[in-house]
Amino acid sequence: MLMNLKHIFSFFLCLFLASNLHAGTNPFEQVAEDSYAGRFVGPDVTFRLKPEAGKWTGTILFKGQNYTIQGANQDGKLAGTFGAGDQSWAFTATSDGDNLTFTAGTFTARLTRQKLPKLAGVYASKRVKLDFQNQDGGLNGTINFNGKQFQFTATETVGDLAGVFKSGEEAFQFTLVNDPAGLTFQTGKFSEVVRWTPQRLKAATFANTTRWTNSLGMVLVKVPGSAALFSIWDTRVQDYQIYAASGGGIDVSWKNVEYKGVRVSDGPAHPVTMVSWDEAKAFCAWLTAQEQADGVISSQQFYRLPTDAEWSVAVGLPDEAGSTPKEKDGKIKDVYPWGSSWPPPSGAGNYADSSAKARFTDWTVIEGYSDGYATTSPVGSFSANQFGLYDMGGNVWQWCEDWYDGNQKYRVLRGASCYNYYPRNLLSSYRSRRTPDYRYFLIGFRCVLVGGSAP
Repeated sequence: MLMNLKHIFSFFLCLFLASNLHAGTNPFEQVAEDSYAGRFVGPDVTFRLKPEAGKWTGTILFKGQNYTIQGANQDGKLAGTFGAGDQSWAFTATSDGDNLTFTAGTFTARLTRQKLPKLAGVYASKRVKLDFQNQDGGLNGTINFNGKQFQFTATETVGDLAGVFKSGEEAFQFTLVNDPAGLTFQTGKFSEVVRWTPQRLKAATFANTTRWTNSLGMVLVKVPGSAALFSIWDTRVQDYQIYAASGGGIDVSWKNVEYKGVRVSDGPAHPVTMVSWDEAKAFCAWLTAQEQADGVISSQQFYRLPTDAEWSVAVGLPDEAGSTPKEKDGKIKDVYPWGSSWPPPSGAGNYADSSAKARFTDWTVIEGYSDGYATTSPVGSFSANQFGLYDMGGNVWQWCEDWYDGNQKYRVLRGASCYNYYPRNLLSSYRSRRTPDYRYFLIGFRCVLVGGSAP
């Protein structure tokens, strides 16, 4: 009987392979193509690949220089060379789905697949305006370019967008390149970054706004009991990257964060870390200036960090006794972002868990708890709270506006991180504190938008 089953299985496997090979597709090679095709981004490396005639070709931006790539599948990994002119270097890349480990000589980097965002609405720059109308299920719409309007159609290709825009007898090819700093519109020698254009947030209707998306794609919601619109997640690497690319003088500590050889915030959707209170405030001021200048928000509206009191409301705490964060610190017992039970239930958030213990054997973790992340997780990886806010507990600490006490030496931090395990540190009412210039690999921040005076 067992032999008969083996024969039946072999027969159907041969039929499956034959049918696929007859169609010109080896299903096992297709898995490799899906793994390596696209745009991958990491520290000092942007990697773009596509299959072509049984090999892999593309480009790589490596330590600020552009090179061409040629490679082939070898023993389950990609191996090849990249170079320019007479110079070339060998590299290998191994895939585990949406990530690549790139190695060239002694250099190794973890790269994350950068997917093309869902394209709808208006993307614009000073000289280009693309309006995605997407009729009949396709990617299409109008382009205003050089004072003229064209119709366009496009398709996604290896993580970018390629298409044609037409007006009468005129037709031009274009690409929308999915760069880390934003989408870049290219046609001929013309190239310009275009950004999604949000609906203008009017001062007259701000108080009644319950949900809004800004120019960086941050989603902000109204929290009952607060006048501020809260970003539903921590500021991401991709948000801070746009800020850092806007001008010089911005510290680069946030870029290549590692802890004991392990990458932290390993991808554009992870929370940015190694940002001080001063730097978080500078980001808020930059975003305010950008959106006020573009007419996205009014002159009365501005971004800042949440106050300690606003953060307490947003995490769901009742009124707290005390006049300073120090006086309120840890005073409401047995209330956590997930409820009142200990230990946290599965999926409560990104805290010190068995995944972290496997990578960092000297860590103390929550016994029996596993969230799947050794360090940070992409924002929104766990369930939102009752107000639609993510990561109000765990992942990274979040800066608040306030001084910790009357001495005005330390700024307030809330929310704990993926390093924390002790019950008191995970209380919703717990406050940590650091000096405004302090950076750490587990400290990030969340923005709020307000329409009144500064706190």
